[in-house]
Parts: sequence; structure tokens; C-alpha cells
Amino acid sequence: MIKLIPKPAKFETRYGEFFIDKDTKIYANEKAMFAIEIFNELLAKHCNFKLEVVDNEKSAKLKFIHDINLDEEEYIIDCDTDVLVIKHATSAGAFYAVQSIRQLTKIDILNDATKLSMHAVYIKDLPVNKWRGFMLDESRWFFGPTVVKDLLDMMAMFKLNVFHWHLTDNVGWRIEIKKYPNLTEIGPYRRGTQNVAWGKPNEIDNTPHEGFYTQDEIKDIVKYAKDRNIMIVPEIDFPAHFVAAIASYPELSCTGKQIEVSPKHFEFAKIIACAGKESTYQFMYDVIDELSELFPAPYFHIGGDEAPKDEWKKCPLCQDVIKKENLSDEEELQGYVNNKLAVYLKRKNKKLIGWNEILKSKKLDNSIIAQYWTYQKDKRVIEHLEAGREAIISKHQAFYFDMPYLQNNLQTTYNYTHEKYGLKDYPGTLGLECALWTEWIFSGERMQFQLYPRLFAFSEVAWTPKESRNYTEFNERLKDFLPTLKAMGKIHCPLELVDSCKLKSIFAPLIFTKKDAHFEYKKAQEFRRKQMHDK
Repeated sequence: MIKLIPKPAKFETRYGEFFIDKDTKIYANEKAMFAIEIFNELLAKHCNFKLEVVDNEKSAKLKFIHDINLDEEEYIIDCDTDVLVIKHATSAGAFYAVQSIRQLTKIDILNDATKLSMHAVYIKDLPVNKWRGFMLDESRWFFGPTVVKDLLDMMAMFKLNVFHWHLTDNVGWRIEIKKYPNLTEIGPYRRGTQNVAWGKPNEIDNTPHEGFYTQDEIKDIVKYAKDRNIMIVPEIDFPAHFVAAIASYPELSCTGKQIEVSPKHFEFAKIIACAGKESTYQFMYDVIDELSELFPAPYFHIGGDEAPKDEWKKCPLCQDVIKKENLSDEEELQGYVNNKLAVYLKRKNKKLIGWNEILKSKKLDNSIIAQYWTYQKDKRVIEHLEAGREAIISKHQAFYFDMPYLQNNLQTTYNYTHEKYGLKDYPGTLGLECALWTEWIFSGERMQFQLYPRLFAFSEVAWTPKESRNYTEFNERLKDFLPTLKAMGKIHCPLELVDSCKLKSIFAPLIFTKKDAHFEYKKAQEFRRKQMHDK
């Protein structure tokens, strides 16, 4: 067994140990320099020395070799007792090799070590999915640059490469748009937060909540991610989940009525953007213009889910568009809206992504990508893929990490396959993405509880061939990694709670939704206190 997550595609262990100390020299090429910088930072922190990069290959025991025959994210580690050779075609390959060495040497546990040791091994590794994503919702709860960069570091350690950033929703607008200053003067602020459960909308913590990212902060985070082989895809919800924008600019709605950014998640949820005003589209075009300068990714997410059509049915301007464009109903009107944005995004060399509810429209532009999240089977996703179009898989049961472990347990995440959810390996499947919605996550510690160890299991599902995955063996490697996680100052859900019995899981959704969204976290805290007492 190799003590590495995600499990490599191919590997063989060898006899003996390879040692790194202050006299070890590195031979490298330009594409490996950032990976070496990261490795030297780890060495300086945990071993109090850095390694010298030399031009003479023969004098080096640690060698980065450029190999154009390897794939973009592929790497080879060829290590015996005398030399450690890393082969890579790109900076991403070199970076992932260093992340593997980081785990194999357990460097994060060390303190003032004089040398590192690593078991001799041969690894030839590359991912099965090009899109290995994680989505963070910062509309519901704003965490800020330090927390986001820490998450990006954890993503990089586990070879995830897409950060889907949910920056706007009903209860908060979190990004500066210079043409629309009210978005950051009104949109990020709410007077309190619904804080107990979906079924208790009147239970409010009256502590004001606020926060947004300046464009300079966004540029800094995008670069930080890019250096770590992570592409950031922004999500600006439209036409629904749009209340924070409408509170800032009421004319974006059908009625023009002034509303607030409410503490309650669903108080104004039926109020969506007006599809009958050209000024509404111009607003989105302007937002796209500014964000396209900040996010170089060839994708732009517009949400599009859970869009109630009550306002559109009553709005004369929306009904005029339906008649003028010969649309059958309000679902086709949303398709018309999405197509207009898709065409505009094409001019920016970007593709539109939307949650799979957007497929209710039958006339979507072929370039539009669906993100399949819904709990129920959606035959429209299969039809979309069978027609040769593209999709990202984020199935709720396996990959929604804000849910209780009692409901979405670790084993269900790890044992994900397309076939279990009526899918197969369609050419248009870009990859997999997990999600963390933050309606009930008000601290970094709670975030870590929800994410770890599920994020580690997801990384293996997204990276490792399914025929090489084994849940029992994964658990052994997970237990081996947990001391590293602790040394990094992070918490996790106790392993005793990640796979609870099916009988208990029956009641979890009801408790979580109606009574107390924090019941499982409280149970984990009690469990930890008992463990500490027993010690």
C-alpha cells in the first residue's frame, strides 16, 4: 500500500529509503521552478534548510526532467536509495509530483528535522478527469482571502484543479463591479442571518454580516490559484438567486419595488431579474465585461437554478418578449435569456455553465454546459450528453458536502460511479465537482468539519481509475494522513461519525431541514469532549 491520497494511477514500492538533507542538490528546468519554490518553503518551515538548485545534473540527487511525452498533468517519480527523479511535461506535473512527495515524506508533521526520508518508489500518475472541482458558496457566508487561499492550498495538495466560486445570491453580493457601486454599498450587507434550520425562518441571529472582494483582491487570488494549477470559475446567479442585486438596483426586477438583502434565505426568493428589459441584459453584459478581465478561465457560471416564474407570468414586458420571440412559455423565456448571455460570452471566448434546471428549455445554444446537481434523476442531462453537449457531474447524494454525514456519508462519496446514477462515460462529461453551500456554516472550523475527510475521498474519485479504488484500503491511507492534517492545524469529522448506520440516516434530512442544521456538528463536538475526558 502506498500512503498517498489520491491513490496514483500506477505505482510499485521498492526496497530502501531515499534521504534528503541540507547538502542535497536539485537539478531542474524552468517549468519546475515554482514546484521547487513550494518544496523549499516546506523544507524551511519544517527542517530549517533549503536545497540549492545546480546546473550540473551529475551532482544532483533530486532531479526534475522535462519530458514532452507526458500529458499536461502527468508526472513520474522514479526513486531508489540513491536518486529521486521527477519527470514532467508542464509546471502542473512538477507541482503535483512535489505534492505527492510532501505526503510521502510526511514533512508537515516534522519540526526542526535535519533530514527527510521517503520510501523508494516508482509512480506514474495522471488523472482520469480533467475537471476536478470544488465549489465554495461565499454569498451566504463571507470568509475572505486568507480562508480562500488556505482552501486553494488544500485543493492543490489533493490535486483538485477547478475552484468554482459562488459569489452572488439572494443574501449577499460579494464582488466589486466598478460600474455598479451599489452592489458593494448595499449588496454585501444584511442585518442578520437565519441561523437554525430551513424550517425555522424566524430564528435570526441579529448580528450584521458583510464582506466583499475588491477587484485587486480577486486578481491576487486568481494568480495564487493559477500558480497551483487551479482555474477559478466565477458564478454570478441570474435570473434567480438575484435578490442582492435587485436590492442594490430595484429596476432590475419586473416591479422595481425596493427590497432589502434579507436575513431570511427565501423571503424574497420569488423576485427575479426582469427578462423583458434590455437594461437587465446590459447589466449582465457589464458585469461579464468587468469579470472577464479578472477571471481568464474560458467558463462563466450563471446559476440558473430554482428560478420561479411568478413575476414573469405577471410582467407585461416579459410576456411581450415571449410573444415577440415566439416562445412557448416562461421556461423557454429563461432559455432565451441564457442564449443571449451565451452568445455574449462567446465574444469573450467563454462558455456559459448553468445548473441542470436550465435544460427545461429545449432551445439552448449547443455551447451551454449543464452542471448536474439535483437529487432526482434528470433525463434531460442524459439527452444533453447524448446529443454531444457538455456537462459537469455534481450529484447531490455523493458530492454535496454541506449535508450531514448521516445523509451523505463518506462511503457514498468514495464509491461514486457514473453508472450508479444512470450515467456513463460520455465524451461531453468534463469531470466531477463537489460543493459546499454555506447557509449553516459560520466559521472556518465548521467548514473543515464538513469538508474533511470528504474532500479527500472526492479527490480520489476524481483522480484515480475506478478499478483501482477500494474503500477499505482508502480508509487505511486516510488514517495514516490524519496526523498530518492535525499538524496542519485543521479539524475533521471524527471517523466514527462519517459512516453512520442506514437506520439513523432516515431521520437525518428531516432533523437537518426542519429542526436543527447543526445537530451533527454538535454531536461531533460532544464526541470530541468525551474523547478528551477519557484520555
